[in-house]
Amino acid sequence: MTMDYEELLAGLALDLVAISVLTYALYFRRHQRRDLTLGLIGINVGLFAVSSFTSTTSISVGFGIGLFALLSVVRLRSTVASQEEIGYYFVALVIGLVNGLAVGDQWNVTITLNVVLLAVMFVADHPRVLPHAERNLVLLEHVPTSLESLPAELEHRLGYEVTRLRVLEVDYARGRTRVDVRFRTDRPVSRESAPDAGDPRPPMGEEDSWP
Repeated sequence: MTMDYEELLAGLALDLVAISVLTYALYFRRHQRRDLTLGLIGINVGLFAVSSFTSTTSISVGFGIGLFALLSVVRLRSTVASQEEIGYYFVALVIGLVNGLAVGDQWNVTITLNVVLLAVMFVADHPRVLPHAERNLVLLEHVPTSLESLPAELEHRLGYEVTRLRVLEVDYARGRTRVDVRFRTDRPVSRESAPDAGDPRPPMGEEDSWP
């Protein structure tokens, strides 16, 4: 099935509206990162152009799907991205691919998919959704005696209840421990007394987690 000039312009207009809402109304307004905003627009429009080209030639749709996978791998390997950025990145890719392949009687489905994708991101990244759940990477200047001693120490440092933690790295040579901590800012804890740091020679391995 081929795409005529009017369908191409309609798809481009729909894509530009959708990516503008995603980047400016949602992502930039909430995260204030200009470089990724431009990157999302560029990758979206680029994938729209390629997927539109595949729909007007004998190239299979599988080529567009393959390109989608390739761009995903390249982007995720090129820089360290937060989970929010990864989510926005994939949605920008999907919007470009869906709008670029839209032809004929598929417009109702295409518009619906755009609305659903934007609505999901609006709700999932809304400040009122789990507003008190936070994450932080903490570097301890010692190696704890055991995993069980970490929650109390981290709660003393952060001042909030720790709901989950994961030991990312234990450096016995430098006496350091890197921990991924999840905590709730609506559950403050007392910071009156500091817990014992413990013996810096415990048999605790890497990638341990609690609870």
